[in-house]
Amino acid sequence: MTATRAQCPETRHDRHGPRQPARPAAVTGAAERRADPEHAAGTGRPPQPDELRRVFGAFPTGVTAIAALVDGTPVGLAASSFTTVSLDPPLVSVCVAHTSTTWPLLRDRARIGVSVLGAHQESACRRLAARDGDRFQGLDWRVTPAGAVLIEGAGAWFECGIEQHLRAGDHDIVLLRVHALDADRAVAPLVFHASRFRRLESAAESRSPGDPRPAGDQEST
Repeated sequence: MTATRAQCPETRHDRHGPRQPARPAAVTGAAERRADPEHAAGTGRPPQPDELRRVFGAFPTGVTAIAALVDGTPVGLAASSFTTVSLDPPLVSVCVAHTSTTWPLLRDRARIGVSVLGAHQESACRRLAARDGDRFQGLDWRVTPAGAVLIEGAGAWFECGIEQHLRAGDHDIVLLRVHALDADRAVAPLVFHASRFRRLESAAESRSPGDPRPAGDQEST
């Protein structure tokens, strides 16, 4: 957000000399509480990690597999911090914790695959998020000529090159340039919300029998 300089009230003049701007009325009640910095900040202390995780988790996200071939072996991790950034140039991003032991193996790859996992791939996501073992055991995957690894059956995929690393707190924001992509709209997405995997429910499934049909969903006669 761009900060702008506050405008001062204009001093008015009349035949008796300059008239000073009227003093604002006292702030009382709810408005006074809103103006109180400690009230605005809740407890007046910085948010704690557990509190941040709980509130951040209220925002639902998709789940992606970030992967590439390293010395002939697929290496990857699961990430829910993927987001689109720009159409021109085509950019996406993902956030990676500084504590990750997998990302250092991927960060110098020429190409990295990003697979948007489908609702049927919850077990694949759990495997990719495991701390040890072969994360790709039992998974169907393919590799592009440039070395990006993509998970078969995903709802969408991107073949990317690393554009930029931005250090942000305890994570890196990794900006990725998209070189190739595709999507299968028939694949329902896997959703991560409140530390749980979830699935989208269609409007038709969520309506009760007595609910009116939404506009555009009327039967033709």
